[in-house]
Amino acid sequence: MLFQVNGLEITNLSKSSDGKTIDIDIIANHLTPDSEGELILKEAFDASTVKEFLDIGVVEFWHETKRPNLTKEEKMNNILGKPIAFRWENNKPVVTARCAKSNEIVQKMLPQLEANLGVYAASVGGRKVVLDVDDSTGQNHKIVPKIKWDHLAIAPQNSVINREPGLNVRLLKKANDIICEFDDMNVFKNNSSIISKEEDLKKALMAPSNANDLYSTSGGSVTKQSLEGSPVSKTLDFDEDESLMLLDTIIGIKNKKIPTDKEKYMKYFDNLKKKDFGDKSFRLINKFFKLKKRSVVT
Repeated sequence: MLFQVNGLEITNLSKSSDGKTIDIDIIANHLTPDSEGELILKEAFDASTVKEFLDIGVVEFWHETKRPNLTKEEKMNNILGKPIAFRWENNKPVVTARCAKSNEIVQKMLPQLEANLGVYAASVGGRKVVLDVDDSTGQNHKIVPKIKWDHLAIAPQNSVINREPGLNVRLLKKANDIICEFDDMNVFKNNSSIISKEEDLKKALMAPSNANDLYSTSGGSVTKQSLEGSPVSKTLDFDEDESLMLLDTIIGIKNKKIPTDKEKYMKYFDNLKKKDFGDKSFRLINKFFKLKKRSVVT
């Protein structure tokens, strides 16, 4: 994910939820031959295919909605949620899905997801075009250049035909709050938010991390510029744990639990053995306030 403010970038932030849903990242396919010898090509995930999947696709359990012997109610019970974003990560198609936390299957999956156990994987569902081709050595291959993608099925990893070891389905951590907006490191306002444009924030939080790999999505896209339209001057990357720590830090500053003086601020994080985070986060926050002051003056 990408969150941009005044030319500064923070990655892997997630807006807090109402507790009724969970978000998960799913590797849709590894672009390697599956156990049946079929290889889905990267070109199969073209812009129109991805857009249609995001518009009408569902995330379900074990392709159960396609079983003709199930009732409509049974099929509905196996729908876990819907895709909300798509991106390329490490040259693999990754889907972010939002699932209903009250769903019985989701409830049963949660202990493994919360423990980051790599026991689940995913399978692309829909229709496909399969071609038999021979390479220069005469060896035959089955390739899939085009798919009609209408669902993504999650199942135990040992039951998925295209799988690799590792964490193929990952639970995204949620922020406890939205960052507060400050005019100065020592002046805070109650019940404020970091950005007044809520829709811009939502779009930024839903965007993939690599703007060069963006497809059209229902959430829109964020180009490499700030929300105010100025070019990005510097990138400060935070991993998921650091992003959550950044949220807690700013809320801690607002609640006067974390000092704002640089020397005391750095000492505070030195004591937590988070010196690098302290330095990086102070530079980001400090620059944010300087840019904000500059925009107010001009």
